[in-house]
Amino acid sequence: MKQLISKLCEFLATGEDLTVATILTRSGSAPRTAGTKMIIRANGDIFGTIGGGLVEARAQQTAREIFATRQSRRFVFDMTGVNADTMDMICGGEVEILLEYIDASAENRSVFEAWLEALNVGRNCLLVTPLPADDQAQPVQRCLLYADAVCFGAAQLPQDIRQALLKDTRNSRYPTLLEIAGQLFFVEPSSTPATLFLFGAGHVSQPTAALATMVGFNTVVIDDRVEFANRERFPRASEIVVAPSYDDCMATLAIDSHSYLVIISRGHRHDQSLLRQAVQTGAGYIGMIGSRGKRDKIYSNLQAEGISLETLDKVYAPIGTAIKAETPAEIAVSIVGELIKVRAELQQNDD
Repeated sequence: MKQLISKLCEFLATGEDLTVATILTRSGSAPRTAGTKMIIRANGDIFGTIGGGLVEARAQQTAREIFATRQSRRFVFDMTGVNADTMDMICGGEVEILLEYIDASAENRSVFEAWLEALNVGRNCLLVTPLPADDQAQPVQRCLLYADAVCFGAAQLPQDIRQALLKDTRNSRYPTLLEIAGQLFFVEPSSTPATLFLFGAGHVSQPTAALATMVGFNTVVIDDRVEFANRERFPRASEIVVAPSYDDCMATLAIDSHSYLVIISRGHRHDQSLLRQAVQTGAGYIGMIGSRGKRDKIYSNLQAEGISLETLDKVYAPIGTAIKAETPAEIAVSIVGELIKVRAELQQNDD
């Protein structure tokens, strides 16, 4: 999302008007989720994707009308029963799409630049777009709504609407359609991503860090070896920490219930030290790589130190989903798959 909004700001800064297609809702097995966006330029070029095939083709075709009228509109695309010969991939289902005309006004530039800044720093806010009535073409205004109910942008919402939007989207990570006081709003949250702390910067950590960053985690890599924990090996990590040692290395880290701790260091002794520290934090997830035999040995040692089995049973060990992973890349997929699953479960509990 950040890459697409950055590109949007780049186009607007040059004075280029745009049409942006956004999936509002989906049902069935439609290929992309609510909030997915695609930029359509006046020359027909696109940036991003809303699923390909006839959905994208129809959006591009309708964009010509949007550019001509300078108005925005919603439409529904039903993929159920579409002839396979006419479509690149058959998914079934239905998507509702908003096609917005976004001119390169200072007002629009300021709102999207503020949203990009919020996405970059993880500031909690909502991009709120009041929607036109079904299939009604009209200008669309939007605003950023911050956690303190301050509103920035053209759509200056009444205070009661602001409070209702904040209440109804509390802890939400995903775009949603909300009807409040007879008005429909499309709300896109920007919030602080969960932080993944990777303890160990070896060959499994590299693909794990890359995949975790791709799916929205702030990724922090910690190791006691500068030749492993460096920007060359982890170009997309949020932060890289070279610790003097693994002993007490968690004491200075900002670990809370939104933190995910993954222990993949280079030896049993280090893993045991790290797990001893991890179970004393309030992390939402703790996972440790290794065999069941290794796990049982470490658990036995820690129990002898006074750590309860009940506490240790909350650890995900061996780490990862059971996909018979063997290579470092496959193990990374297994680990990140489990992180995604746990993140979704914790989100449900928060809601």
